[in-house]
Amino acid sequence: MYFSRPNRLVTILAVALTSGLAGHTMLAQSDDPHAVVDKGAKVTGLTGADVPAFHLKATYSLYDIQKGNVTETGTLEEWRTGPYTWHRVYTEKKQTAQEWSTARTKQFKLKDNKLETPKLDIQVARPLLDPVSFAANYKPTIDMGLQAGVFEGITLNCVVASNPAQAAGNINPDALFPRLCFDVKDSSLRFTTTSDTMTAYSDFKPLGPRQVANKVEVKPFNRLGTAVNITLLEPLAAGDQAQVTPPGNAAPQPYAHQSSDPPLVPVRITECEYPIEARNNQERGVAYIPIIIKKDGSVKSNGPAFVPNAPHLSSAASDCPGNYKFQPFLLDGEPVEVSDALLYPYDGKPFNAANVTIASQPPPAPAKK
Repeated sequence: MYFSRPNRLVTILAVALTSGLAGHTMLAQSDDPHAVVDKGAKVTGLTGADVPAFHLKATYSLYDIQKGNVTETGTLEEWRTGPYTWHRVYTEKKQTAQEWSTARTKQFKLKDNKLETPKLDIQVARPLLDPVSFAANYKPTIDMGLQAGVFEGITLNCVVASNPAQAAGNINPDALFPRLCFDVKDSSLRFTTTSDTMTAYSDFKPLGPRQVANKVEVKPFNRLGTAVNITLLEPLAAGDQAQVTPPGNAAPQPYAHQSSDPPLVPVRITECEYPIEARNNQERGVAYIPIIIKKDGSVKSNGPAFVPNAPHLSSAASDCPGNYKFQPFLLDGEPVEVSDALLYPYDGKPFNAANVTIASQPPPAPAKK
């Protein structure tokens, strides 16, 4: 069933930080929440331009939070020489999937990939490699607050949007503005929380100027959903630099739309089915629907949709993109195929096409009153 009650773990953290734990001496990091985010983004994660070339191995486990059992285990291996130059391999049982990036506009994958890489990138790679990806949404125009306190023995500065619902517009604010909690001592990201999910980072080790969490746990509704553990993180040897070069049989992928690009403009967005099985199980959530917009603006799926712990909604959302239409996306004046993802809310409210949003396009800041 869908767990609609508040996440107790998230609530405990919020209360502890809001109260400031009276009597405890705080280590003031900054009174400017934007400065806290900026500093945390420069310290945490493995995607920055200042990160040394590295080779990483990690294990991951995915859980069914309803039953508490492991649904899949696997390994992630990555070779990276820069922000847009990397080779990533997922392995589960006897199945593998490989991806490459050689530039901001050039990505590749093998045609015979057996695993759902968009889903694994969301569940495994992003929280492990780019945990402060949400920082891009906290623009200077967004009103923000700072909460200080101690949780699990760590003194934290937590950044929150002052009015996330207003700042997010039609988008679920959880998708854009989670609470980001940084360790006061070194600015490393320790927790992110939304209304129903906490992600915890621990066992930090340095790599160049960065602090890297070797252990990541994602806990929706106070139940373990994803666990990732780094087993090897080392500088990339000169002999391994060739790992980031895709083989001749790797297939080019559509241009990946960036937040700095001109926006994608939808022409037709229709309602997704809400299956009876999903209603019976009270499944809700925001569907992440990977899509490819063709040169003529028609839309096709770029892999299965994903709603955390909602299998029936995931299946239904996967069938939607074929009915959608966008204006052709132009790159250097020419129409190109472009990939992105739609965020479709299954929230029990009447369908509104304006509530279906594009993952790479945070809404503009609300006008000041």
